[in-house]
This record gives sequence, structure tokens and C-alpha cells, in this order.
Amino acid sequence: MQAPFFQQIALLDRLGFSGMMQLVYTDPPFYSGKVQKADAGAFVDRWPTLTAYLEFIRTYMVSILPLLAPTGFFVLHCDYHASHYIKVIGDEVFGYENFRNEIVWHYTGRRTPAGLRVNSKHDVLLIWARSGAARMQPLSDPWGREHYIRMKKQQVHVDENGREWIWGHKGRGQSHAYRIYIDEAVRQGRYIDSVWDMPIIAISSKERTGYPTQKPVQLLDRVVELLTTPGQWVGDFMAGSGTTGVAAVSRGRPVVLGDSNPDAVAIIRRRMAQITR
Repeated sequence: MQAPFFQQIALLDRLGFSGMMQLVYTDPPFYSGKVQKADAGAFVDRWPTLTAYLEFIRTYMVSILPLLAPTGFFVLHCDYHASHYIKVIGDEVFGYENFRNEIVWHYTGRRTPAGLRVNSKHDVLLIWARSGAARMQPLSDPWGREHYIRMKKQQVHVDENGREWIWGHKGRGQSHAYRIYIDEAVRQGRYIDSVWDMPIIAISSKERTGYPTQKPVQLLDRVVELLTTPGQWVGDFMAGSGTTGVAAVSRGRPVVLGDSNPDAVAIIRRRMAQITR
């Protein structure tokens, strides 16, 4: 499985993509020890040893380096099986100083009583920058007036023009330092943090492709918007169901997708054909 996979990345380098990728997102096997199956595909996530799995991840990271732009980002999607090992490897490959964020994707789903451990309902997205020149885009979540006022727990004032405001502070002893106008705060929204509450894809959703471990477009939308601007290249070389491609093309980013699994390639071709018509 690995040989054709690394050949496709080397081909991109030869085709002139060196230093062009603003974002490479990767959702690899998680070292789950399972055969992941669904209606329209399957892949084997079994490895001889943890060492063999981590060497695959390391080799992949090293192969990505030449493709990244100086301002680019590498994102690896993983979970509790190996995230702590992968973080160390990524710091060695990309540089500890270039690690930017551990994003926790928290999702809903059926919960069972704790026996050996409590329910695991989150994945982790590890983000490294190619260099100190890389910059993220400021993103915010919407919120309403009532939510904002309830969170601030302050008296609301009204100025001579009828605009509502509350006091802003600059620290201890400076609680009445400046005015925060509520309409501006609501319009700006609340800047995102490192915990993203987003649902998984519902069984009945039209978005579902039938490929195992498919990620929701909402999640990849945020990754693409956070780390790229329109016109910048996006890559995903373990593209699975092609969700990265859907998010990138929908937002005006050119994208290169690949996968070593024929089931995945068939789904990717179909989804991309639908979105680019």
C-alpha cells in the first residue's frame, strides 16, 4: 500500500508543485487495529507494530516538506491511539518551534456507561507551520445580542445615539477603561478557540458517501478557511472520501487529491465531478 502512495507525492514534486502547497491536510489510519468497513469501501488499519506505524507517519511527513510553501501549514488528523507519539515525530520533522495548535474536534454520538474507560468523543488535529512566516486567518463564530450580554454579565448602557454599550477593561483597577459597543461585538462574533464542537455525519445525511471514517465538510471548511486564502493550493494525499476537495473547491482553493485505495479514488472522482459541474 505504501509504495504507490509515496510515488504519487514524489510525482507532485517532479511536476513542479515544490513549495506551492499552502495547506496539506492528512487523515491517515489511526492505528486502531481494525479493518474499517462501510457500504462503499474499506481499508486495513492494522500494523505489525507501533514502531512500523510511526515510521510510516514519519516518512510521510518528510515527503511532504518539499511541497509546502514557506507560509504553509501541515495538519495531521489523529486520535488517542497514537496522537502523543505523532506530536513528538512532527516536532522533530517540522521543528518544535513551528507547532501551532492541537485542535480538539469534539463530536456527539451514542454514549455507554464507563467500564474500562469513559466514552471517547473527540479527535485531534495537530497543526505545524512550515516556518515563522505562516499566518492563520482570524475566524469567529456568530453569537446574538442576548448571548453576548449574558456572558459579559454587565449593566448595559445607551449612548446619546441610542447605541448599547458596556465597559471594557485593561486589567486590575482599570475596569472602566473604554466602551464596547454591543452591535460591533455581535457583528464581529466570537473568535474561535482550540475546541471545535461539530457533529459527525448523520447516518441519514445526503453528505454520506459510504466510505469509512468520512469526515464532515463543516470540519474541513474550517480547516481550509483558517489556514488558506482563495487561490492558494491545498493538498490531501490520503483523501479517502474527498471531503478536503469539496471544502477547498467550494471556497476557491485549487486542490490536489490522491489515495492508494481504488474505492476512495472512485468516490473522490464522483464527488469532485459533482461539485465542479
